[in-house]
Amino acid sequence: MKLSFKQLIYSFTLFSVTLLIYRIMKSDGLSYIFLAWNLFLALIPWWISNYLKQKESLQLKHFPLLGMWLLFIPNSPYILTDLFHLKPRPYLPLWFDLVLVLSFALIGMIVFLKSLKDMLTLLKGYVNPMLFTLVTPVIFWLISFGLYLGRYLRFNSWNVVNHPFQLMRQSFDILFEKDTIGFTLIFSVFMWFLYYITMCMHRNEKA
Repeated sequence: MKLSFKQLIYSFTLFSVTLLIYRIMKSDGLSYIFLAWNLFLALIPWWISNYLKQKESLQLKHFPLLGMWLLFIPNSPYILTDLFHLKPRPYLPLWFDLVLVLSFALIGMIVFLKSLKDMLTLLKGYVNPMLFTLVTPVIFWLISFGLYLGRYLRFNSWNVVNHPFQLMRQSFDILFEKDTIGFTLIFSVFMWFLYYITMCMHRNEKA
């Protein structure tokens, strides 16, 4: 039986959540419960892009969804940074926690790459090719900057609504710091390579 992409993602999610539940039961603790919430946030942009790509054309009423997609898309690769939490803990071996965190992180990265592909394909039909070439690296930079804000300044996507001025002020404060520039540059290139390697693999399969 051949599963669709969506079925594979949900099956992988079920596997990951099962590992998490097992860990909670085995350790009688909630050490990695945050992975479930982070994965939910990671799936939101994928759900949005799935909805939009089914439309015959983008209209003005879809612009808020485009903004929401850009706001939430950093949550998808963000789970990769949850590897920072890995350390020896009681009850279960470190390799189990490695598989646990990697499972959630990989789902986030996979839906990130798929959602980004779908949205860029969608936008190609509405944006001048020259402008599109310039906008693409900016999108990677914005996503990387969003990762930095989430991991180190502990901002969330909804802070744009409930703490917009604080978010803007602190963003400008750290925008040109060496650590911020290094993080956003390296993560942008990292995600660029992942994205275009994935696209190359996809093209080769069709060839």
